[in-house]
Amino acid sequence: MKTESEKKELLSKIDSCLEKLVNDDRSKKDMEIFRKLYEQFLSEPAQIDWKSWTLPAEDRYIDSSKLGKISIAESQELLKKLAVIRLNGGLGTTMGCEGPKSLINVKNGKTFLEIAIDQIENVNKCFESKVPLLLMDSYKTFDETSKALNLFAHDKMVTVEQFLQSKCPRIYADTLLPVPESADSDLEGFYPPGHGNIFETLAETGLAEKLLSQGIEVIFVSNIDNTCATIDPKFIKALLNDNHEYIMEVTDKTAQDIKGGSLIEINGRMMHLEMPQVPPEGIDEFCSTKTFKIFNTNNIWIDLKAIKDKLYDIKREIIANKKKLSNGREIIQLETSIGGAIRNFPNACALKVPRSRFLPVKRTQDLLLLASDAFEMDRNGIVKLVESRTTAPIIHLSGAYDSWPEFQKRVSHIPSLKDIETLTIKGDVTFGKGVILKGKVHLESEGKESLSIDEGVMIENNNISP
Repeated sequence: MKTESEKKELLSKIDSCLEKLVNDDRSKKDMEIFRKLYEQFLSEPAQIDWKSWTLPAEDRYIDSSKLGKISIAESQELLKKLAVIRLNGGLGTTMGCEGPKSLINVKNGKTFLEIAIDQIENVNKCFESKVPLLLMDSYKTFDETSKALNLFAHDKMVTVEQFLQSKCPRIYADTLLPVPESADSDLEGFYPPGHGNIFETLAETGLAEKLLSQGIEVIFVSNIDNTCATIDPKFIKALLNDNHEYIMEVTDKTAQDIKGGSLIEINGRMMHLEMPQVPPEGIDEFCSTKTFKIFNTNNIWIDLKAIKDKLYDIKREIIANKKKLSNGREIIQLETSIGGAIRNFPNACALKVPRSRFLPVKRTQDLLLLASDAFEMDRNGIVKLVESRTTAPIIHLSGAYDSWPEFQKRVSHIPSLKDIETLTIKGDVTFGKGVILKGKVHLESEGKESLSIDEGVMIENNNISP
């Protein structure tokens, strides 16, 4: 947080720089959005006072298992008010992907995007509804996604529409001034400012007004890579019946979720707390499951009709995401999350859901798990654990497996994991067709040597059988 004089000087400099980044109406709006983020970044402390918060009271939570059943007729009426938005701006750079993550083949030969469409098509068939699918793309994913939709989405019982989120300038970590010098600068100087940007984008594109004119009052937002974020009419009813405006799905936190965002209250307002907002003295407590027992799945239900006049005024915590340019110079991306918007709604609440509604793919180990026979996908696109399991296997991949391209080279055939407890793979390990892994398995190549698991081999607790 800067002093008033430092803030004034930087804002004067940034205004001069931003003028050079405008070449049309769209870029002008994007710079206005960035300018608000920048001023907030200079004005607010990056981290909270660790002594200032309490945990939300139990009445701020709804238990999804206690929601009553609703009839088909009522479900049909509720679905008339719904649109699904999938966050589709990411490239999966954590896994070394170059194109949209949503176009990776993940299960039964289908991509994340195809699965999302299939799931909504099934709902529309079952309830004779017309729930649309909206994709919030970044400038990095829009064109490739559009090409993919032209190939397979035209004959589906789902209206699919793309809309483009903002494009903002990165800033240098030392000067806090923009990286790009003009609107036509290399795209390395720009970035999409996080999924919290959805609110301004809904307003700027006119999409919010368009949906409301069609009788759609509720939006369900989730990540494109969470194949378990399916439609549930009961959740629409829970949102509308008690005028919550905003509901965040949360689930039980485990040791695998130490970095997941959680919920706190400060001055009577619910707040989404993420790792960047946690001061050093609070890191251990935040990462444990002793105090923070739930985390945000990023499945969000929003009453669009109730918030339509607030879209430009919704505040979210600034996440200063530090990265490096290809030349090694350190930069900052000012981002916001959709979870951070919960602080704007006094009547917002959290909906406790089972773990089965949360299966994101952030790393190659998540991809291996989803693609394996530990999970099954029915013809309607519903993904779930196989009946023989109550919890998912724990998988750790490292080395070459961290990269999606390298992963593809080594796992052209997915091994059977339905009976695995823990799997650790290190180094250069490849799998033949029909490999079965059971129990606790650790596979590691030595030095520069590769380890090849032959076709049809079964490994149980590291005992190899032909």
